[in-house]
Amino acid sequence: MNLLSSNTFSVKKTPFMVMVALLVSDMVTIAASLYLGYAFYHLIDIGKGPQPLELYLKLTVGAEIVMLVIFQLVGLYEPEISILNISEVRKIFKATLVGLLIFFFLTFYLKNISFSRLIITFSAIFLFVLVSFERLFFYKLHQKLHMRGFGVNRILIYGAGEVGQLLYRRLMQSPALGYLPMGFIDDNTEKVGKFISNNQSAANYSLPVLGTFDSFENLVKQKNINELFVTITSLHAEKFAQVIHKCRELEVNFRFVPNLFDLKVQRISVSGVDGIPLLSIKAPRINPVYSFVKRIFDVVVSIAMLILLSPVILLISLLIKKDSPGSVIFKQKRIGLKKKEFKMYKFRTMWMDENPYDWTPTSLDDKRITPFGKFLRRTSLDELPQFINVLKGEMSVVGPRPEMPFIVEKYSELQCDRFEVKPGITGIWQISADRGKQIHDNIEYDLYYIDNCGFLLDLVIVIRTIYFAIRGIGAF
Repeated sequence: MNLLSSNTFSVKKTPFMVMVALLVSDMVTIAASLYLGYAFYHLIDIGKGPQPLELYLKLTVGAEIVMLVIFQLVGLYEPEISILNISEVRKIFKATLVGLLIFFFLTFYLKNISFSRLIITFSAIFLFVLVSFERLFFYKLHQKLHMRGFGVNRILIYGAGEVGQLLYRRLMQSPALGYLPMGFIDDNTEKVGKFISNNQSAANYSLPVLGTFDSFENLVKQKNINELFVTITSLHAEKFAQVIHKCRELEVNFRFVPNLFDLKVQRISVSGVDGIPLLSIKAPRINPVYSFVKRIFDVVVSIAMLILLSPVILLISLLIKKDSPGSVIFKQKRIGLKKKEFKMYKFRTMWMDENPYDWTPTSLDDKRITPFGKFLRRTSLDELPQFINVLKGEMSVVGPRPEMPFIVEKYSELQCDRFEVKPGITGIWQISADRGKQIHDNIEYDLYYIDNCGFLLDLVIVIRTIYFAIRGIGAF
């Protein structure tokens, strides 16, 4: 997230003991993955027969070194911000794939030693799964250490507006960066004393507005503040100079959001010419090869899902009819690629006399939802008819959620960037903790997807969607 400019561009390093624990854990995970691949190969009893365990124990030593180097090269030991830690999962997948290809390559040249490619493949699958869970554990560990003040920079956020709240949310979602917000300061005295809440199903925290900038010096001493993040993009030059002077006087580092196009901050890239910093706005560009292959994937998956799930679709149709009077399929106008209007299909989950173009329910307690509709929304089974939209080319399996026309009419220039790709059945917003809120209030998810869309990201989203569906976590 290229959000902040600064007088220092350093990122707080991962605490030393946590890094050591992570390295040791990675070594154990790599060894366990190879053993599990070996054990699974013999459990299902396929291939050319039993393989000598000693051979794979020796391979483990080489695998430890190779995979740790790959982990370092792909950036798995660097703290960063990415929505839902999607970037880290992509790196794990990339590291696993590179490692698999390297060991496949070696099997062609080690003529005197015959390694089973099936065992190596199984080991790679176990490695991806185990490292993903391992990093989730360390993410939770970072959160606990973060909230208790271990290895953190204690910061104030100057500006309790939309940008400040976005930054606050991102810092709390990325504890590995080592920044612990202690409170807001804001020149609007009406906000002083109030709390800025982030109420999500996966995370719930709030931060007080401690005062105006006049109280900055006292707060630095009271809260032991290391850094100030300035998120008021319209700050006057004189005020900005005052902030810089005060930070230097108190030996407090500062970072600031550049004054560019309101929330265009998510699309800013930073470069430089001979020491002169230059900011530019990244225009969304979609790889045509990726779009072509994705379309083939969409068609194949849609046909397969509609055929394989036809008994489920029939059963749901009968249960909807039994649950409440009215049609089985709910049709609604939505806006898709290049702002083209289309009719989106869903299983009906609300009573027939409800306004189809009212705001989307944000809770299963909404009285507009039928009893069976609650089950469909909780399991996301109401989305199944959208595979027809995908087959027709109006939607994709993965992409931003399609929005209703009356909401799109009020879109800003930034929000209209959502129409650079086809809307999807699932996407980052749908698997986020904010899935119960309105789509247009969480534009950063779609911007992140558009800027980073690719085969690996789509695969991660699909895997997480399946996990959510199994757990019965829908978007309401």
